[in-house]
Amino acid sequence: MDVSLSGILSYIEATAVEKLKNNECIPADLCYSLQETVFAMLVEITEQAMAHCDKKDILVVGCIGSNERLQEMMRTMCSERGGRLFATDDRYCVNNGALIAYTGLLAFAIFVTTPEVLN
Repeated sequence: MDVSLSGILSYIEATAVEKLKNNECIPADLCYSLQETVFAMLVEITEQAMAHCDKKDILVVGCIGSNERLQEMMRTMCSERGGRLFATDDRYCVNNGALIAYTGLLAFAIFVTTPEVLN
């Protein structure tokens, strides 16, 4: 599944300063609303991917994987599907580049490949 959240970032960058200047919201509410919206989208996308692959359990990793609110939302979704959430501890949730490289190394070691896709 190919996902991009750049539209949300563009919208916030274009409107946040104005909304804050006009006292339409306070920074804490704006940040909380953005977090809840993006996390809800991530949970829904993850649930769709799990259904597509017929999986019940999920492993949350990466920098965002250390966020306790995201873990809570993912855990609820997994529980509703009869599954479990696994989250790595903070030592492994800091550098996405290293995680991607290590995942590639593990896949390479067991001869897992993906087809090259050219657009």
